Amino acid sequence: MRVACVINQFPPNITAGLGRYVEEITPHLAGELRLAVFTLNDGHLPAHERRDGVTVHRPLGRVLGAISRRRRLNRTRRAEFVLLAVNVVVSNWRYFLRLLRLPRGERPDLVAVHDSTNFLTALLCHYALRLPVVFHVHTTEYGVAPQRSITDPLGVFPALERWLARISRRVVVATPEVRDQLAAAGWGREKIDVVCLGGTFERRLAGCDRAALRSGAAALRTGLGLSDDDQVLLFVGRIEPQKGVYQLLEAMEKIAVALPRLRLVIVGEGDEAGVARIVANAGLEGRVLTSGGFVDGQELLEYYEMADLCVFPSLFEPFGLVATEAMALAKPTILGDGFSQIFLGDPAEPAVRYARAADPGSIADAVIGLMEDPAARRALARNGERFVRERLSWSRAAEETIAVYRAALTQR
Repeated sequence: MRVACVINQFPPNITAGLGRYVEEITPHLAGELRLAVFTLNDGHLPAHERRDGVTVHRPLGRVLGAISRRRRLNRTRRAEFVLLAVNVVVSNWRYFLRLLRLPRGERPDLVAVHDSTNFLTALLCHYALRLPVVFHVHTTEYGVAPQRSITDPLGVFPALERWLARISRRVVVATPEVRDQLAAAGWGREKIDVVCLGGTFERRLAGCDRAALRSGAAALRTGLGLSDDDQVLLFVGRIEPQKGVYQLLEAMEKIAVALPRLRLVIVGEGDEAGVARIVANAGLEGRVLTSGGFVDGQELLEYYEMADLCVFPSLFEPFGLVATEAMALAKPTILGDGFSQIFLGDPAEPAVRYARAADPGSIADAVIGLMEDPAARRALARNGERFVRERLSWSRAAEETIAVYRAALTQR
């Protein structure tokens, strides 16, 4: 089966969970499919290459290429989000032209489009090339989600997403909650398939030197100015409203009183200036530290390693790979109720603890309760690690994804 995968990130261009998703699942898909990936160019990568059994196309325009080469666009800033959106649309047009120029016998059997930002390729492939389309929904924050990252008073994005859903043969989501959310918004429930993801660090931890990881975490603590007595509460994610980071900062005022040795470390990029302003106004200087930008690779593992407790109080998450990262490293984890309930695992031996994401008091109580109960933290860490190891698998996710593609090809 020949599949064209249209996705905004592909290794080594990884800036968010979408990049980690494609990094992990592609090796499994490439073993069964003839896979061609159409993706954005960060200004430094080849326009065409063969990478690990996958043909990769990264068209690069002069103007946007020059901007990208100077700096990586940060989607949490409005002007840069607009530039990134323009880059996506222009690249989509180039993807379509590339597919159009292929002889009919060499065109893909199916086009897998990841997220509504790649709407142009999906629509052109459906209407102009008459190719079957499968629509992967990794986020609903532009359209049907109640907490959106953009202002859309005319409802353009929800309408666009519904259009994509209508022309797609199948729609793939990562959790039952997203399926229910889309169905409630008027999408055809019968064509939505739930394919849960794997654990982000599945391959990376297989050969990980834990002693070296602990050493790196110790050096990181020193670099952040943490003492041996300081405990670390870790947040990883974009610094923007959907991630619940502002409620977490408000919760820190209560946490700081109950746990004077606890330090909140925020790893991610976005509204760093807003965090600094809130910290100063709340008198939390020295209690809240930031990474200063996006972190990935070995350094991200070291941040997790030094954490005593992880907290991700998202108001909504289509899946939430950060949860799998913390749990895979046996870190007790608190999730906002915007996360799927699948992470709970066995209710009798829960793998995570949930807090009401919109309620700073609920977040504070969950953090204080766990930090004052080492046995409960150990149980969460043990159950969480087992949950990721036993329930989440990228090979299983790839098998189910390929099954969806086959089903899409057999239906009219």
